[in-house]
Amino acid sequence: MPKAEQKLSSTARINSRQRSNTSSIHSTLVGPASRFSRHASPNIRQYYILFYPTGNTPAVCLTQDLPREQDANVLLLGCGDVRNILFTSYSNNGSKSRQLDITCCDHEARVLARNILLFTLIIDYGDSSNIWNIFYHLYLDNESLELLYIQTQKLYPLSASIQSWHSSKYGRLLRICDQGTLLRVRRIWDSYGSSDLSGEDEASYNKRFESGIQSARDMQAHHFGHGMNITGFRSAAPISIPSLKDLPELFRHFWEHGVTSGDRGSISKSRIPNPMFAGSLEDAFILHYGTDPLLGFHLATAYASLTSGSPLASSGNLHLHKVVAAARLQFRKWCASFRNDAQKNLTIRFFAGDALAFCHTLQHMHTTGDRFQSNWYRDQYHLEALILDGEDYASNGNAPLLFNVIDTSNLLDHVGAINILVAASPLLENSISATLYTEALVKNQEDLKALVDDILCGHFPTLSILFGLMPIEYWTNSTATSGVEEHLFDNVTRTMADRFSNTGQMHSRLTWKRFVAESTAVPVIRFDGPELAHILYQFYLKMFQNEDMTQLFSKIDRQTIHNSSVLHYHRGSLASFLRFVKKRVVVDWDESVNVFIGLVENNSTLLMNRNYMQELYLQLHLLDLYTVPTFRPPFKHTSHSQALKGLSAWKEIPAVICITLKVPRAQLRAITEVPLKKLGTPILHCVLQSSSNHPGRQWQNIFAVVQLAFGDVTTSGSRCDDGFRVSVSEDVHSWNGHSSLLVSFVAPSWVVLLEPHAATVAFGVQSTPQSSHTFMNSLGFDMDIYKTTLGNEENVYMTKYRPNLSGHASVCNFEEPSKMTNKHTNEEVATTVKASVDLKTGQITALIGRLDILLESIKSSLRNGAPVETVQTSPCTISIAIGKVGPKFHLLFPVPVQRSRSKSRIARKSSYIEVVAPMADPRDGRGYPHFMYPMFPSKHGPVIWNMPRLNLDCLPILDTSKKKELEWLTTHVSLMLSSRERHLREKSMEPGTAKQKDARINLKDSLFSLFMHFSGLQGQQARVFGVNNPGHGGVHILVFVSCLRLDLANHTVVLDAAILPLHDHLMPKLRPFLEKLTGIRLCSVIADNDELRLWKEIIPAWVERCRQWEHRPSCAYLSKSKIPLSVELGQNPICSCGEGTLPPRYSFDLPRWDLAVKYAVRVAISPSFSVPFVEQSFEGNKIPELVALYETGCRLCGKDKSDDGGKGLLRCARCQAVRYCSVECQRADWQEHKKVCKK
Repeated sequence: MPKAEQKLSSTARINSRQRSNTSSIHSTLVGPASRFSRHASPNIRQYYILFYPTGNTPAVCLTQDLPREQDANVLLLGCGDVRNILFTSYSNNGSKSRQLDITCCDHEARVLARNILLFTLIIDYGDSSNIWNIFYHLYLDNESLELLYIQTQKLYPLSASIQSWHSSKYGRLLRICDQGTLLRVRRIWDSYGSSDLSGEDEASYNKRFESGIQSARDMQAHHFGHGMNITGFRSAAPISIPSLKDLPELFRHFWEHGVTSGDRGSISKSRIPNPMFAGSLEDAFILHYGTDPLLGFHLATAYASLTSGSPLASSGNLHLHKVVAAARLQFRKWCASFRNDAQKNLTIRFFAGDALAFCHTLQHMHTTGDRFQSNWYRDQYHLEALILDGEDYASNGNAPLLFNVIDTSNLLDHVGAINILVAASPLLENSISATLYTEALVKNQEDLKALVDDILCGHFPTLSILFGLMPIEYWTNSTATSGVEEHLFDNVTRTMADRFSNTGQMHSRLTWKRFVAESTAVPVIRFDGPELAHILYQFYLKMFQNEDMTQLFSKIDRQTIHNSSVLHYHRGSLASFLRFVKKRVVVDWDESVNVFIGLVENNSTLLMNRNYMQELYLQLHLLDLYTVPTFRPPFKHTSHSQALKGLSAWKEIPAVICITLKVPRAQLRAITEVPLKKLGTPILHCVLQSSSNHPGRQWQNIFAVVQLAFGDVTTSGSRCDDGFRVSVSEDVHSWNGHSSLLVSFVAPSWVVLLEPHAATVAFGVQSTPQSSHTFMNSLGFDMDIYKTTLGNEENVYMTKYRPNLSGHASVCNFEEPSKMTNKHTNEEVATTVKASVDLKTGQITALIGRLDILLESIKSSLRNGAPVETVQTSPCTISIAIGKVGPKFHLLFPVPVQRSRSKSRIARKSSYIEVVAPMADPRDGRGYPHFMYPMFPSKHGPVIWNMPRLNLDCLPILDTSKKKELEWLTTHVSLMLSSRERHLREKSMEPGTAKQKDARINLKDSLFSLFMHFSGLQGQQARVFGVNNPGHGGVHILVFVSCLRLDLANHTVVLDAAILPLHDHLMPKLRPFLEKLTGIRLCSVIADNDELRLWKEIIPAWVERCRQWEHRPSCAYLSKSKIPLSVELGQNPICSCGEGTLPPRYSFDLPRWDLAVKYAVRVAISPSFSVPFVEQSFEGNKIPELVALYETGCRLCGKDKSDDGGKGLLRCARCQAVRYCSVECQRADWQEHKKVCKK
């Protein structure tokens, strides 16, 4: 699929690209993500709306990182379609009922209207083929259309008001956040009545529908060319290769016929345009050219050989392709689970508007309790104030304002990760299980590693510390979710670019947790002022690197030009981030911000640095971060020769005013007449500039934080008074209407007063490589769309606040109350943590933990020379023992550190101890090797930080008797090893080389053996395994594998097994069983001490992730406050709560199994993958070999048989990777293939 649209939250722009995973998109004028912009982005020509009604990444379980017993408050930003909610219901099926409260936010009301209508259909009718048709088909048969019409007629009167809706049969489950959302959704439901049109109206509607579909097809041709659209491969993971033949053809079929069915009868009956995919009579639309109804499902079940009776095993349908049958079966099962949940423990809330504005409004409500004065606009392209006036947000309402799950979809592609985290992370509960997810789909970097290095505008570990979040996969370099196929596929498609279209995609998903160590909050980090300033300055340079011409011209390629033209940030974004940081660190802020401003003011590398300085000063002033003298009253006009009027006459002139510019519609032709394919993503801004007659030095200031809307202006009060107000009655027809475009921005009063009448104000396009190419010829060098003077009262309005608002936007960001806790203190000691920063790079190089002794007896002991010992007890904890039998104290760090490289400072007279600990580097493979899947006790049950929970009974079971169909498993499981690990392993196998000592590599080898031997793909098939440490007691762990399942949401496989850790207390009870077991063939997995310890570290996570039983109140995890309980030889790593709770079908033909089953517990064992954005998954020189995995036919012509009549294809003799049907095809392809062919 072509590159997904990257939606600016920085500077208003015109947007004509795709929105990917967040379901819907407009070609819009997009506004910035700052305190004042409210992300303004009116649509550019509504007949070019790109609508993405269905998701294009497979569904995920939203509660997979919460304990089984914990209620879930979920916030979905850019929620998209229903797939994640339905799949979450299915995944929770059969488990303990939890209260699930989901708040859905999407800027596109059409998405919410579709979703709510679907939910009501499921409630009323369960599942039927008609419901599938209504939600996924472009064209409907009469029966499906009639059902849609009946349901719409039912919902429309119920939605007359929030009160009437909430009183309806659907109102308990489906809640509306505010009246504005309800009005938009209701208007869309009303448009579905187009099914009742007749005559000219019907003909006109059908014509516009077909025109929109044809425009989408034209876009497909433009973006995909002659290559195949293969983005669906990730939906078929981990069995992606066979899907490369089917999914492009099914995509073509859907766009040719508008239905998923292959039955000619169904196709011929489905001829009526589906209103769920269209606009209203007034609107025109283009369905997004990448829309594919199958991509939200887990399509691997279509290619897997499943056992009889397996969950999600399709019985087959002669009229449906196996992929479509698999998707429809999942939809049916998901709907059934949802309908069951809807009757008891589920609430879903809906808000239509901008995600960042919604988050900041929730922050305001949580801080102040006020829901009316947040002063944010609803979205990017209206001047409607965002007011959550639904009853659930009243003072006695029950809508959550904080959440333990926040999923941001791939909004970071559109608004930038910094804006997302600043807005959303304060809403994340301060709990050990709370989780925030970010997702990227747009490929704007070379690889995943480069993406992570770029995503936070600076050094990834340093910036994540400032955010107070731990990206857990990064620090553990371990995951039970496979991303290697994505990484592999990206490399292979580059090699095979002649065969496949350029997808422009690179999918990654990051899991963020709160800083927590051993269930105790980590102290807030202290900084020296200048050191923090240098971090912020390097961040500033990275955030605005598009303005660095030296960097741009040092590497001019397509990717660089694109990244320099599609921007996410402006100075308002920077100021919001600085406010966020100020509230979360301990520092002399005045000192730090003064050093930072000095560095920025003296910068000479950013071309537009000085032009944006006044906007930076303005944003810092409004957020109470820094105020330059010119922003302090009194403000005086410079000329006394004229009678005071306008702003000059105000009695009380504020430091900042709003300027609203009315742009005549005729001036917009410079934008509207540009063909859509050439439009790109131009960024809009406003400019204040001195007149040509200005007596002093000429000046110019650019303001990127702008808000746009169409409408008619009404004013109140006198222009000579600060009570002057501007109100706007918006034009609902937007770009298709006749009203002027209204552009508002805030500016410093002192700048305006330099020439309050003669200075020029302009609205135009910011210069980027792309926009300059498109607009400079037509608009001139300055690229101004409209220009006038401040004295033009017909088109320029100056007010205290923005139109329709009563104040400046609220930005809260929480934290503070003395930074929550900047020092941990008890009667004996106080601990603090301080950052050590490299001033040149702006990176944190080490963390300094300090222990101040408070108790006199310990002070005396330290002064008298008591020995001090430091021991690392966990990745984030260093313990300090004072004296041989003295007390032990803990230094808690926010990230893993390396004690082996640390230095201690002991101040015996001053009574403190410091440990300077470098941060661990997850890429070097050393660090803390056992930190893979950390777990913590909690009141809700054990929390797993890095391994998704599974409902094993819902997962499909693979048929291991069909070896041919299971061959893909060998490659999949072998990709657990990173390139570095694979190199170390191969080196250790060379003659005369010592055995591999890396515990992780050895563990992965052992897991590989489990999967290969159970499946029978390598070695003798086995079901019983023993983890054997021959030098220390023999077998320590027994594993009894029941079956091999597909873990669909995590794109991998899982062994459904029982585990029996053998410990000293249990051995006497199991002696009869163990004696009988010695005579049975047991697959022995050899493990040394380090690997055995790693097994014991991970077993509790394997147990907990699939648990269907409850922990007892006396659970040892709680009483001992640690998981695992022990990793020592002869000790049990897990609690006893789950012993003997195996499902009834867990039956093994073993002597005295009845004895063993009393102590065994169920586990879900997954492959353990290294993380592609931490280190390479495989070497570049292996690409030709990997290409062979995707070459399912002749590389040149695609035939799957050789021309000589044989069944097999010929392989390239040089690389043995690619195949040909004949010598002629090989010769014809050699000029291309030789570029990558290697011996």
